[in-house]
Amino acid sequence: MRAKLPTTCRTARIFAALLVMAAALPAPASWAQGANEGTKAIAADPEDAAYWLRNREGWFWYRDPPAAARRPAPSAPKPPRELVEFEAMQKRLEDLKRVAVMNPTDANLTAYMRYQRMVMNKSEHFAERWQRLVWTVPDLDYGLSGRPTNAMAINVFDEQQRERQAQTIKTLAATHGLIFVFRGDCPHCHRFAPILKRFEEEFGFTVLAISMDGRAIPEYPNARPDNGMAARLNATAVPALYLTAPATREIRTVGFGVMSMTDLVDRIAALAQDAAASARQP
Repeated sequence: MRAKLPTTCRTARIFAALLVMAAALPAPASWAQGANEGTKAIAADPEDAAYWLRNREGWFWYRDPPAAARRPAPSAPKPPRELVEFEAMQKRLEDLKRVAVMNPTDANLTAYMRYQRMVMNKSEHFAERWQRLVWTVPDLDYGLSGRPTNAMAINVFDEQQRERQAQTIKTLAATHGLIFVFRGDCPHCHRFAPILKRFEEEFGFTVLAISMDGRAIPEYPNARPDNGMAARLNATAVPALYLTAPATREIRTVGFGVMSMTDLVDRIAALAQDAAASARQP
């Protein structure tokens, strides 16, 4: 049976063992250096470190996705060579003009006039090519779809237009009438009355003549005296002519003053087209 060591001896032996173990541990400076190196490694490549060692991450942290690299904006298409040359020509012409205006010497004026002549020659060549193309492409020729430019074709066009207008006005006369407001002492009314009378007889209109001063004129001896109609029509000048639809009590102004036969035909034909368009609308 072994003899028990005294308590003091056991304590001394334990203390000596602790001293040996402490001597074997690295110095505090080595600990700090190792910690710094680990931190640097984590900071250099955080994805390689364990998740509990990553900076401000761990279990409950989410990493934002990396920002997408901005794609460079597509470069604008290069303008055609002709467009660049045209803009340069315009700028050159304007610059020469300004120089000549500010300093009108013979040299500056000559430079501007010569350059302007060159530009005009280009414009003339463009117009000539335009005309030649129109000759070969009928749908580009405005003279075939609109009012022609040839004198003989203009006569044919006008005749056809007058026939269409006459038919339109005669159709309108079946449902519409005219109100003629005048004064017996008005020379313009006396000049316009024969024109209106001929228009009435040619197209079959019914004309209601109203005299503002109670006096009649030869073409309309049975004119009615004004009973406030002129004021309701806002006849501020005479002669005044209005187109009316008795069925709907609609009244539209044709015009004031002396109007020729052609003016009457054109204006009333235009009003007839407006009336037809209004009738087609729901």
